[in-house]
Amino acid sequence: MGMPAVIMGISAVMGAYSSMQQSSQSKAAYNYQAAVNRNNAMISEWNAQDAARRGEGDLIAQQRKTAAIMGTQRATLASRGIDLSEGTSLNILSDTAYLGEQDALTVKDNTAKNVWAAKVQANNDLSNAELLKMRADNENPLMAGATSLLTGAGKVASSWYSYAGTAPAPTPAFQSTNYWKGNK
Repeated sequence: MGMPAVIMGISAVMGAYSSMQQSSQSKAAYNYQAAVNRNNAMISEWNAQDAARRGEGDLIAQQRKTAAIMGTQRATLASRGIDLSEGTSLNILSDTAYLGEQDALTVKDNTAKNVWAAKVQANNDLSNAELLKMRADNENPLMAGATSLLTGAGKVASSWYSYAGTAPAPTPAFQSTNYWKGNK
């Protein structure tokens, strides 16, 4: 066997080993990133729960603020001897209650949006984790090495035949059988 063919054979083995290592590292990286995404999904779920708790607290604070404003208005109006059950004083208190309710609804809406956004992020992270897990499962270091080795072996054989000057002539399948030539 000629020296070029030997060198190509060694190169084929080294290439197969390199392919196996690369595939193995890709598999590990995909698994690692999938784990990171699962952790991120868990954190996003916690963020959703936290947003809901904070929203409840903000709602209570807004309702208390409205109640405090209305209490101050009642006290001020009553200290001046104004009847709270009719006219301008009633309009002031009704407007304050209405605007306070609008503020409370805004807090509820913002809370719902924050919870929804965190849950969507959690779902996206889980989907990405599943995709990366699939990619990791599809990595096959042994197959990558075998494929590389077979490719290299074909190149070594081609080199050997070129070196030896004995390359086999390609023939179509069944050409040498009598059946296909029409001779039975």
